[in-house]
Amino acid sequence: MDLQYLLLLQRFREATGGVLNDFFLQISDLSYGIFIWMLACILFWAVDKKTGAFLFLNIAVSRFVMQLLKLTFCIYRPWVRSAEIVPVETASGYSFPSGHSVTGASNYGTMLARYGKKHRPLGVFMVVMLLLTMFSRNYIGVHTPQDVAVGAVLGLVVVFLGIRAWEWIDEKPERDWIIPCAGVVLAALFLIYISVKAYPQDYGEGGKLLVDPAKMMKDGYKDAGRLLGVALGWFLERRYVKFSMDVSPLTKVNRCCVGVLVILLYEQVVMPGISAVLTTSWSGCFLTFAELMLLIVVYPLCFSRLEARRGAAPAQA
Repeated sequence: MDLQYLLLLQRFREATGGVLNDFFLQISDLSYGIFIWMLACILFWAVDKKTGAFLFLNIAVSRFVMQLLKLTFCIYRPWVRSAEIVPVETASGYSFPSGHSVTGASNYGTMLARYGKKHRPLGVFMVVMLLLTMFSRNYIGVHTPQDVAVGAVLGLVVVFLGIRAWEWIDEKPERDWIIPCAGVVLAALFLIYISVKAYPQDYGEGGKLLVDPAKMMKDGYKDAGRLLGVALGWFLERRYVKFSMDVSPLTKVNRCCVGVLVILLYEQVVMPGISAVLTTSWSGCFLTFAELMLLIVVYPLCFSRLEARRGAAPAQA
């Protein structure tokens, strides 16, 4: 039934000449990759520090659980299961659950939880964006309905549990040390698990592996690094950096402009350069860990010290 649904969408694409392909590709891209981290950074640095931190944690945790499920169930993509399915674009790795749906639910769910009650139109927009993201992964043929449904539920559950955890920490702020400790323990257990477990070794035409477990393990190492970076970075900033949001709008704009350049430099130059030299899974873990530490701790420490020296003007009441 799930593959029949994808074939129905495929026939619609063919009948309409793919007129909606680009639209749904763009919707899909908005829920994954660098855009999500940029949004979390802008919120964290300049708009709503608590929501930004909450978004960082939700995305890191949901992606971590998503990788755990992907590497546990090892379910192949739709076009591997049926040669009739021809996606708009291909995607690597295992299919279940949908990573875009997971991060989309974490992102839009966080915005909905934080702002939905006070700003109803924004809340409605977040719900629509999540539904479009889920549908886009079906429409372009890279995920089944169950992939996107479980992915969205996973992301929303992480947001819900994150709210409860945040409230629990707010009751006694000294409990915050539990977050980095839990991150270290979970990441260590996860890395051991994915390193020793068995993976399918199915071959397609030409004797090529349908899914290379080594590549999927690298993705798992990267998200383990992200979890460590966010958990430890959040704790260090909260305890020691403590940058202020009581600055002028211009100062906040400057934080974001320079920060976006820092992200692009790291993502487009530093990571590819180091990855080309160091090709082990551990290098991916280190690079993603370092990136989140840079964005949450190092860069805020730099701009807060620089603003203090320059005597940045406080926000006007």
